[in-house]
Amino acid sequence: MKCQVDKSGLSNKSALQIDTTTGEEIDSLQKINVFNMQKLKNSELRLAEAEQKIRELALNIKRKEELIKELARTGKDAQSVSRQYSLKMSKFEQEIEQAKRELAETQKQLQELDSKELRDVPEKVMLQKECHKKMEAAKLKVQ
Repeated sequence: MKCQVDKSGLSNKSALQIDTTTGEEIDSLQKINVFNMQKLKNSELRLAEAEQKIRELALNIKRKEELIKELARTGKDAQSVSRQYSLKMSKFEQEIEQAKRELAETQKQLQELDSKELRDVPEKVMLQKECHKKMEAAKLKVQ
C-alpha cells in the first residue's frame, strides 16, 4: 500500500507542477498575445495612414495633371494671341510706312505749290489748305 500511496502522491505532485507550468505558460502566451495584438493594431494604423497618404498623393497627382493640361491650353492660347498681335503689328507697320510716304508726297507737293506762282491766288490757297489737311492726317497716322 505504501507504493500505491507514494504513487498517488507523486501523481498529485506532478499534476500540480503541470498545472503551475501550464498556468505560467498560459500567462506568458496571454502576454505574447496582447503584445502581438498591439503590434497588429499599430500595423493596421500604419496601413490606414499609408492608404490615406496614397489617396492624397493620387489626388495631388490628378490635380497637377489637370493643371498641366490647363497650362498647355493656356500656352496654346497665348501663342495664338501672340501670332494675332504680330500680324496686327505688321499691318500697322505697313500702314505707318504708307502714311510716311503719303506725308512725304504731300510735303513735296506743298513745296512745289509754294514755289510756283499761280495767277489764281484763291486756287493756290485752296490747294495749300488741302495739302495741309493731308499732311495733318498723315502725321496722325504716323503717330
